[in-house]
Amino acid sequence: MVTQTSRWDTGFPDPEQLRETARQARQLPTEPMSRGVRAIVGGAVAVWLVTVLVVYSTLPERVPTHWDGSKPDDWSSRAGALVAFVVGPIAIGAVLRLVTTLVLRWPQGINAPNKEYWLQTPQRLRHFERLVREDLMLIGALTTLLFAAISVMTGVAAHREGGELPGVFFSVIMIAFIAGILGLVVRMLLGRRYQPSDEAV
Repeated sequence: MVTQTSRWDTGFPDPEQLRETARQARQLPTEPMSRGVRAIVGGAVAVWLVTVLVVYSTLPERVPTHWDGSKPDDWSSRAGALVAFVVGPIAIGAVLRLVTTLVLRWPQGINAPNKEYWLQTPQRLRHFERLVREDLMLIGALTTLLFAAISVMTGVAAHREGGELPGVFFSVIMIAFIAGILGLVVRMLLGRRYQPSDEAV
């Protein structure tokens, strides 16, 4: 059995204790994501699906898929463009979801503020898994919106003479995406999100 620790204990558990803590944590009920995170992820997926369907329905048979500056240097078929729009978000989402399972399988490999605190008891580790899962799902939501924006960019370029990108479209998309990711990272590392919590004692 795992020895109970005080609420603010932060000593790093020994490997055997950590394995037992992780085993017990896996047997605890999964904590559901917060309503806000579910709404954001669901909204991002809905925007992506609608965008891809609308853009695909208007694409010509020959579609620019890569650009050197604003000029296209690679083209694809309409079906090939659809594969790029769809496979990317699904693959990235699957990878992010796989990473969340490592919290309960290989907890020492996950880095976060106050990590030692979260590895002390099964309840803390299970709560920690939810926090990590929510943050990774938010990153996945941003990535999904990025692919939606890229599909729009591709659709616009496909209807322009020569397949050129419109203005600074790509730069604006990437700046917005990077700003969103940095905001999440700052929230994770500098906010109170991973501070010791009375919710998981």
